[in-house]
Amino acid sequence: MFRLVVCGALFLCSRFHDVGAASEIFRNAGFEGPLGTDNWYCAGCTGEQYRDDKVEGAASMMASGRTAIWAGPSYVLPYGRGVLPGQTYEFQIFVKLLAGGATHVDVKINLVTTFSDGESNYQQMKRTDHISETHGWQRIATSWTVPSFEKQVTSIRLYLEGPPVGTDILVDGSSLTLASEPSLVETLQTVSGAEMVTNPGFEGDLSGWYCMSCTGVHYTQDKHDGGGSMLAQDRSAEWAGPSQDLAWGSAINSGNTYMFTMWVKLLDGGDTPYNVMAKLNVGFKDGSQSWLEIVSLTVSAQDGWTRLSAGYTVDDYGNTVSSVRLYAEGPPPDVRFLIDDVSFLSFMDSSQSDWKFEANTRIEQLRKRYVTLRVQTPNAHDISVEIIQTKSHFAFGSAVNAWRMPTESRYANFFFDNFEWAVLEANHKWKQNEPQEGQLDWTRADRTMEMLESRGVTIRGHCVFWSVPDYVPDWLKGYSASEVEQKCWKRVDDAVGRYAGRLAHWDVNNEMLHGSFFKDKTGSSQIRYEMFRKVKEKDPTAKLFLNDYNVVTGYWSTRDYANQITEFLNNGAPVDGAGAQGHFGRRPDPVNFLHCLNTLASRGLPVWITELDVNEPDEYVRADGYEDGLRAAFSHPGVEGVLLWGFWDQAHWKPDAALVNGDNFQINEAGRRWQRLVFNDWRTNLSLTDGIVTPEGKEFIFRGFYGNFEVKVKSHGQVVATKTFYLSPGAGALTVDVDMPNDIIVG
Repeated sequence: MFRLVVCGALFLCSRFHDVGAASEIFRNAGFEGPLGTDNWYCAGCTGEQYRDDKVEGAASMMASGRTAIWAGPSYVLPYGRGVLPGQTYEFQIFVKLLAGGATHVDVKINLVTTFSDGESNYQQMKRTDHISETHGWQRIATSWTVPSFEKQVTSIRLYLEGPPVGTDILVDGSSLTLASEPSLVETLQTVSGAEMVTNPGFEGDLSGWYCMSCTGVHYTQDKHDGGGSMLAQDRSAEWAGPSQDLAWGSAINSGNTYMFTMWVKLLDGGDTPYNVMAKLNVGFKDGSQSWLEIVSLTVSAQDGWTRLSAGYTVDDYGNTVSSVRLYAEGPPPDVRFLIDDVSFLSFMDSSQSDWKFEANTRIEQLRKRYVTLRVQTPNAHDISVEIIQTKSHFAFGSAVNAWRMPTESRYANFFFDNFEWAVLEANHKWKQNEPQEGQLDWTRADRTMEMLESRGVTIRGHCVFWSVPDYVPDWLKGYSASEVEQKCWKRVDDAVGRYAGRLAHWDVNNEMLHGSFFKDKTGSSQIRYEMFRKVKEKDPTAKLFLNDYNVVTGYWSTRDYANQITEFLNNGAPVDGAGAQGHFGRRPDPVNFLHCLNTLASRGLPVWITELDVNEPDEYVRADGYEDGLRAAFSHPGVEGVLLWGFWDQAHWKPDAALVNGDNFQINEAGRRWQRLVFNDWRTNLSLTDGIVTPEGKEFIFRGFYGNFEVKVKSHGQVVATKTFYLSPGAGALTVDVDMPNDIIVG
């Protein structure tokens, strides 16, 4: 049996233990135990456990001293017992070469079957020609149907071969399971809403990627986001570029629709425009191929980082496909380019009846990552650890009332005990900040922000402008078109300039689907795009949002809002996210909610639920509604945060949507449900005593939700060291070292 380790939200690797229904054929599949002829061993080479480099867990297997290209990691399969004729099995293994630089070499997974008469039969399970030392860890996966033989089989051996003699090989994360028993790997890959790209952000290396007819470099000097990007250089042709093999039948399926996003930056060519394309290369079992364009865009080096994004539906190829490759191409061979934050997300099937199972599976995949905690001490046997998550990476927050927050201690205390993000309901709005022209009032906003900042709360700005005429300052309406425009830019200076660097987001022009004051007054659509540009100039650090209602509570305005996102991006507005308000008049329909989120996310921007409330008199129905809405949003790969639009019935525009009631702040069932989900179900708090004793100390492996952590190391129950760390989304397990000789460590 096996245990799946998902190393990061978007990078799958396997380690094995009991879980689920699938039977793991390999013993010592993760190379955690001693190697031997009863599990993995080295044929024509020396095999040993290797702890300095692995996909996950405590060790990998190193094959060194190889005497021939066929020499390498081997496994004798239990033919006729664990491996049965006529059955189809799914195989995977992670491979890394330790010599050869960027030179691509053949790596093959072969089988040799020996019969009672001494004859042997050789069969190739999988061949790949794009692995090199530069590429780091690469996953090799395939399916294999065991043939039936007329002669008696005495043994069947699986082995890896191909790299030049003398090249050391590392392997890890092996798996061989019955295809008829879907593994958790398959479940996570095929579940709707899953990310199909391995290592999309190039955070640690180029795992999963290679450069077809070019040299690929993990590039940290320039990136769109995170810790790195991929540089494609020494390209031999226009079609040469970054590539990744996708798994047909699990990652990619006939008829499925996907959302593709890739950020690209050209490094050569100045202002000369070149066509950059993302494509799929589909190989068929008869040897033929097709090249399918996902998206193309004209880009120059002067444009900097540019986003390519499109929805794509895969044609129905039946069972004729043998391979699928995702790649970028287009500029002339001498033009180097970078790519980053590549995503190929499947859309969720909104007809699924068991939506909650799918949502929970996505949460397990998208919101968690493995951690290897290494406590370095000579006295390891009595060491245990307490792991406490102190903050979530995903944003869970609420609107706050700036009249209540500074003066009502119970209001403030409940907020700080239950939320990590905030947005001011009214006191960043123009009509409240400047009720009379020139009479600016920031008192309540400043005082509330100072309280929030003192407690480490992240704040959204809502809003610079509001398109609905009722919420525009009355004094502004009498000015001419040119005067209104000038007043708008003064508003940017006043509000955005005042809080530059202090607000994580700004809703730039609220509810443009439902009002058009500035467009109508000036007679120009361009002012709406210019608002985003002016705000970005004044505060480059803030992420800028559209924000509107009736876009996830029903499908009335969803398509219009998605089209508006595209309109603004196509007109050069620096929009960073889509705010969906989420005011539900009754318990949400989670399937419809997910369907709406699919549509919004298809435009390639992150989605935030900015103003969630569920207006239900029955607190238990209300609690179920909040749970359904939160679970759907938290499970969707396009959603980055959820903020409630208030929590106390005496400071809420919809009292029947509150989490607490009355002067004594009595928490209701909706409030208890929020606390259970956010601070229990979706937090990682563990006490671990069983670990792996190593020569350096003791290792503990656990899987945690993204966020901030504190670790307390205990010896005989007493705390002897502490450390803090941040578990960010990314590829591979995060390794955290605690050096015990330093006694007290604060990370």
